[in-house]
Amino acid sequence: MKLRTLLAVLGVGLALTGFTLVAAPGLASSITLDEAVLVVVGFLGILLGVRVAVGRSRTAYEQVETPDPEASQDLPTPGDEFDELLATAGADRREIETRETVRSRLERAAVATIVRTEGCTESEASRRLETGEWTDDPYARAFFTGSVEGASLFDRIDLRRENQSQYHRWAVHAASEITRRSEAYES
Repeated sequence: MKLRTLLAVLGVGLALTGFTLVAAPGLASSITLDEAVLVVVGFLGILLGVRVAVGRSRTAYEQVETPDPEASQDLPTPGDEFDELLATAGADRREIETRETVRSRLERAAVATIVRTEGCTESEASRRLETGEWTDDPYARAFFTGSVEGASLFDRIDLRRENQSQYHRWAVHAASEITRRSEAYES
């Protein structure tokens, strides 16, 4: 409600009150000045209340929209790339370059682990890796030496279980042994 309308309503109300008091002078004598002020203030309060109610009813309802919650991202797990390399290298003998990459990465990890856990030089660690002195696991040793020594006939027959190639199984043994030695040293 605009101020002009409010003032018009107030003026009309006061005019009606004035005409009423002129028409009935006895009514004016029955109301004291304190009561008259109280009636005027009450009337103004009612007018302001009506103004606020009309103003709110004309205002469009606004609501804040919350943003969409963040969605989790799919991030690669550390080691996924190596697992894919190992699966590719183990699945096909013709993946010579991939096999060499896997062997090179495992060799670097093994040498670093031997140096850290046994406190020897890199050349000594490489020698232990080439001779197989670095582990008791015959398959982990065989990954770097190329031959299985110390494994029972039963274990050798079981080499092709789960349709995995010998290369894949030996590489997994080598990686597991490197991890085991590293974790044992850190604990």
